[in-house]
Amino acid sequence: MANFEVSGLDDAIVSFDQLGENAEKVENKALKAGGEVIKKHQISNVNRSKKSHPHMEDNITVGRPNETDEGKFINVGPNNKVKHRAIWLEYGTSKMPAYPFIDKSCEQGENEALSAMEKVFLGAIEE
Repeated sequence: MANFEVSGLDDAIVSFDQLGENAEKVENKALKAGGEVIKKHQISNVNRSKKSHPHMEDNITVGRPNETDEGKFINVGPNNKVKHRAIWLEYGTSKMPAYPFIDKSCEQGENEALSAMEKVFLGAIEE
């Protein structure tokens, strides 16, 4: 019967555990990077009014990463100060046509956001 000894297994297990923790951090960082791209597009696609109230472009935020059964996601869009007006703009009203700046921004920024996310992932791999 042959005997063999494996060394370094404990170190490998620790490395795999760290890789798992780092992967989640990198995933969150990548989502944020993609969210910032979409935010930039939303700001450029919404008009600034001359009224004296909170403006949409000053109140677009990138939220924290969330997770559901379908995967991770991040919310990008107007915050609570202006959310009600964003809904009117995006979908229109009985007296106003829709100006879907959110959908438009997602379409415009999709490839750029994916590139930003890919850059974060590749940077983490190269470290």
